[in-house]
Amino acid sequence: MVCSLLFTLILTPFMSSAVQSPCQLPAPSTTEQLSIEGDVLLGAVTPLHAQLVRQKVTFLQPPEQPPCQQFKARFFLNALGMLFAVEEANRDASFLPNITVGFQLYDSCVSGTRALGSTLGLLSGQLLPTPNFDCHPQHRLLGIIGGMTSPESEAMAELLSVYQVSQLLPTPNFDCHPQHRLLGIIGGMTSPESEAMAELLSVYQVSQISHGSQHPQFSDHHRFPSFLRTVPSRVHQPQAMAKILLYFNWTWVGLVGSDSGAFEWLDQEFRKEVGKNGGCVSFSKRIDGHINHVGDVADAIWNSTAKVIVCDCYHIHFVLLAKALQEKNMTNRIWLMSTSFLPDASVLNREAREMLNGSLSLGIHSGPIPGFKHFLSTLHPAMYPDNHLVKLFWQELLGCTWSGPMSIDSQAGYVIQNCTGLEQLTQLHLSVLNLDDLTATYQAYLAAKTFLVAYQNLRACSPGEGPFTGSNCTRTEDARPWQFLHYLKAVCFTTRAQEEIFFTQDGEIPAIFDVVNNYLALNHSLQTAKVGHLDFREPPGKELVINSSTIIWAEGPGKVPLSVCSKTCPLGTRKSVIQGQPSCCYQCLHCPKGEIAYISDSASCLKCPEDQWPNNEKDQCIPKIRDFLSYTEPLGMALAFCTTFLFLLSLTILGTFIRHHHTPIVRANNRRLSYILLCSLALCFLCPFMFIGHPVPLTCALRQAAFGIFFTVCVCATLAKTIIVVSAFRATRPDARLRKWAGPRLPSAVLIGFSLVQVVLCMFWVIGWPPVPVNSTEAGPTVTMLCGAGSSEFFYIMLGYLGFLALVSLVVAFLARQLPDTFNEAKHITLSMLVFSCVWIAFIPAHLSAQGKDTVAVEIFAILASGAGLMCCLFFPKCYIILLRPEKNTKDQMRGNRHFKK
Repeated sequence: MVCSLLFTLILTPFMSSAVQSPCQLPAPSTTEQLSIEGDVLLGAVTPLHAQLVRQKVTFLQPPEQPPCQQFKARFFLNALGMLFAVEEANRDASFLPNITVGFQLYDSCVSGTRALGSTLGLLSGQLLPTPNFDCHPQHRLLGIIGGMTSPESEAMAELLSVYQVSQLLPTPNFDCHPQHRLLGIIGGMTSPESEAMAELLSVYQVSQISHGSQHPQFSDHHRFPSFLRTVPSRVHQPQAMAKILLYFNWTWVGLVGSDSGAFEWLDQEFRKEVGKNGGCVSFSKRIDGHINHVGDVADAIWNSTAKVIVCDCYHIHFVLLAKALQEKNMTNRIWLMSTSFLPDASVLNREAREMLNGSLSLGIHSGPIPGFKHFLSTLHPAMYPDNHLVKLFWQELLGCTWSGPMSIDSQAGYVIQNCTGLEQLTQLHLSVLNLDDLTATYQAYLAAKTFLVAYQNLRACSPGEGPFTGSNCTRTEDARPWQFLHYLKAVCFTTRAQEEIFFTQDGEIPAIFDVVNNYLALNHSLQTAKVGHLDFREPPGKELVINSSTIIWAEGPGKVPLSVCSKTCPLGTRKSVIQGQPSCCYQCLHCPKGEIAYISDSASCLKCPEDQWPNNEKDQCIPKIRDFLSYTEPLGMALAFCTTFLFLLSLTILGTFIRHHHTPIVRANNRRLSYILLCSLALCFLCPFMFIGHPVPLTCALRQAAFGIFFTVCVCATLAKTIIVVSAFRATRPDARLRKWAGPRLPSAVLIGFSLVQVVLCMFWVIGWPPVPVNSTEAGPTVTMLCGAGSSEFFYIMLGYLGFLALVSLVVAFLARQLPDTFNEAKHITLSMLVFSCVWIAFIPAHLSAQGKDTVAVEIFAILASGAGLMCCLFFPKCYIILLRPEKNTKDQMRGNRHFKK
């Protein structure tokens, strides 16, 4: 594009027209410009009127310059900001000694074509750029053919349309005033103006600082190498708006924007930034100004549940949208406006002002301009005699007119006074300019100030310390545009308001935004108030600062609106995305057992450590309650009572047997074994006391082994008694083989031998792998303190050996069931062994399935039940005879009815 532009410029010497003399230009028109003479010149191209009236060109008569309409005092205020910076430099003798800075301003009328023509005028030293000069009258250029691609043609057509020439381009590098050194050009305020100017200025590396163009394309310094700006690029706005949404926890929003050529980019980047913070975009719509399309946007807002709408709109589009929404009676939306929107009450209708009540705007940061208000109050038309623009500004402020007799406003019905130029500006007149918001003016002021500081740095260069080849400096008289551009890009200074100004690598000042609250005052006028700022120079997480208490929302101060697709999941729950819906639309599910969610809107639940458990709300892990089978709880008390009762009962039976030791029924079947059996049962009944209470290493090490040994003694004693019964009757037969084995030592040998095996096993177990206190690992709010088995293998070997003895005793007793009834205990022993075996067989699955302290209770129950079964089956019948039927407890009774069952 730049190459095609340069090629067009080269053809200028061959242009022809009716020429009075070679290399002469016609007298320019000075209507739409403001100039101050000086040694160096600072150019500016900025809109002062809001509209350029384009006329149809017939090419039947000389084309005329298109006129501008709708003069805006606020636009001219920006120009005065530049002028104030120049006046400051000229008043300060130490700033640029012996140098007077000139100022040349052109009105672009918000037109890229007009801005391009003004740029040519500044480059050629003429107030009006004109291509119809001819240094070679013998060559007449009819026109230019080109370009072949759209980018080439666009650049050429923009320039040629200034002069209504058939693809013909003037050469800007013709300077009719070489004594004026042009520092650079300020402008344009809008992207179309800046683009047209930058395409041309990049050919010659002439410095350009825009005070309003935010389009991301200008960060491309391959295409625009000499372009700088005092406003941040729009690249930062999606991130800035996403941070504001995150601050207020607005996760469900809509996006609308004007058709500015970058909406698709904004939509993509905005969704990306909002998604990083867990938010979603409900819809995105573009406004192109067509009434039907505005209605479609209004329908999208109506159908969406999003209460916050991000708007990257021009005010003219927002006015149309506000009217469409008012027709739907929909005013309960909060708007977040981008920097593209200027909340100027003078251009907003009633519907738009009401729609903006309680909204927020993202504004380009502005600072104070010390002395500017005084500068405005001293402004007078006499300072710029016959300047048309100053007169228009004066006319806007005072409400008078400069030409003709007094006229009457037909609509207002009052007489309009003539302007004399002798009026004095008062604060009432200046209030029209809304001097509380000088954002655009501040950017224009910074642009001019930056040029002047860069020129000061160029003049201050010391020989041998310069930035150019050989550490050379450049002479101010011979400085080339690219040399001045170096100083401009490296400029760094502090304003009188103590704000540091410099350019980033992207050619813009650091991205700082103001957060502005828009609200309706009591008189229904739209008011703005700065409530925060966003500074991308700050560390991550500290960029945004908002004083939310000062924000006036539509529902009243302090009532922050909510805009979410789904309500916040409370603590103890997690989000579960609804299939087919955006990630912001979800349902809340309670955390599963053993897990918590300690933050709202948690995406997942966290599992508590093994020694902790969720509280009832499932929002924090608390230490598990330490639990064990204690004497204070009902189960522990019941088991302790049963243990004590059975222990005392066994001692009572033992005492009864000792008291009646001389009776036949006690002496039968070896009373010594009966005493040992009763003592072992009594000790077995004491074992549960080692299971109840807080586990300690001593009780853990002894309790399993103790009950195993005591029960082994019980079963061995029972087995010995069974062997005595069998031997007493079977061994008395002459042919019995048992005679040689039977004897008084056999029961003792059986008792001691089989018991000793269990004692040895338990000793190995307790010494090698002693059971120790452990905490249970079952899920639950409590952690049960138990005694570990130490070695599960030894535990089950001990039980297996005990079961083996019981089985042997059962078999032997079963075989002796047909012996005479009077002396026969076999039936009782058989029944006792059946009870014992059934209890311990049932114990194994119950013990494996029980959890916590229930395992302890199961084991205690098995000990008591099996011991009670032995005691009841073996001794209750004898106690019945001893205590209730003593007549049967005689030798005669015991010797009578002696027979064998066939």
